[in-house]
Amino acid sequence: TSIRHFLDNPISDEQVEYILTAAMQAPSANNQQPWEFIVVRDKETKEKLSATSKGAWMIKDAPLLITVVMQDGGKSEVMKPQDCAAATQNILLSCTELGLGAVWIGVHPKSVRENFVNEVLNIQNGTAFSMIAIGEPNETKKVKIRFDKNRVHFERMK
Repeated sequence: TSIRHFLDNPISDEQVEYILTAAMQAPSANNQQPWEFIVVRDKETKEKLSATSKGAWMIKDAPLLITVVMQDGGKSEVMKPQDCAAATQNILLSCTELGLGAVWIGVHPKSVRENFVNEVLNIQNGTAFSMIAIGEPNETKKVKIRFDKNRVHFERMK
């Protein structure tokens, strides 16, 4: 469940390391691990990044922002977005495990967003893939179960 409203409590260095350890455990094609991570706590930088898109407004109020950077090059160029998506998902799952709230803000493949975030964060050898706003939740959301047995097929599509 995406959390977009946060308390103003800081996220500890230990929590950040836990989150990034989970991110780096993500599977990747040919074990290329095409990611780097930018941890942002600075209010002014978060304020700028909240202008990335209409859906990025909550960044300015989040105590922590992690940007997943998709590196240039690699063994399996075409698989890098999947690898970075897996790392992003692991960040979200580890936040939930820590009792934190988080929301994924998409950047890649929208070039306007990529260029803006790359400039704000001075990304040189890669491009911004995603941003994750993180903090202690200041809202309660009930998890919606989305399981739909009609989308499950055994052996082959019906």
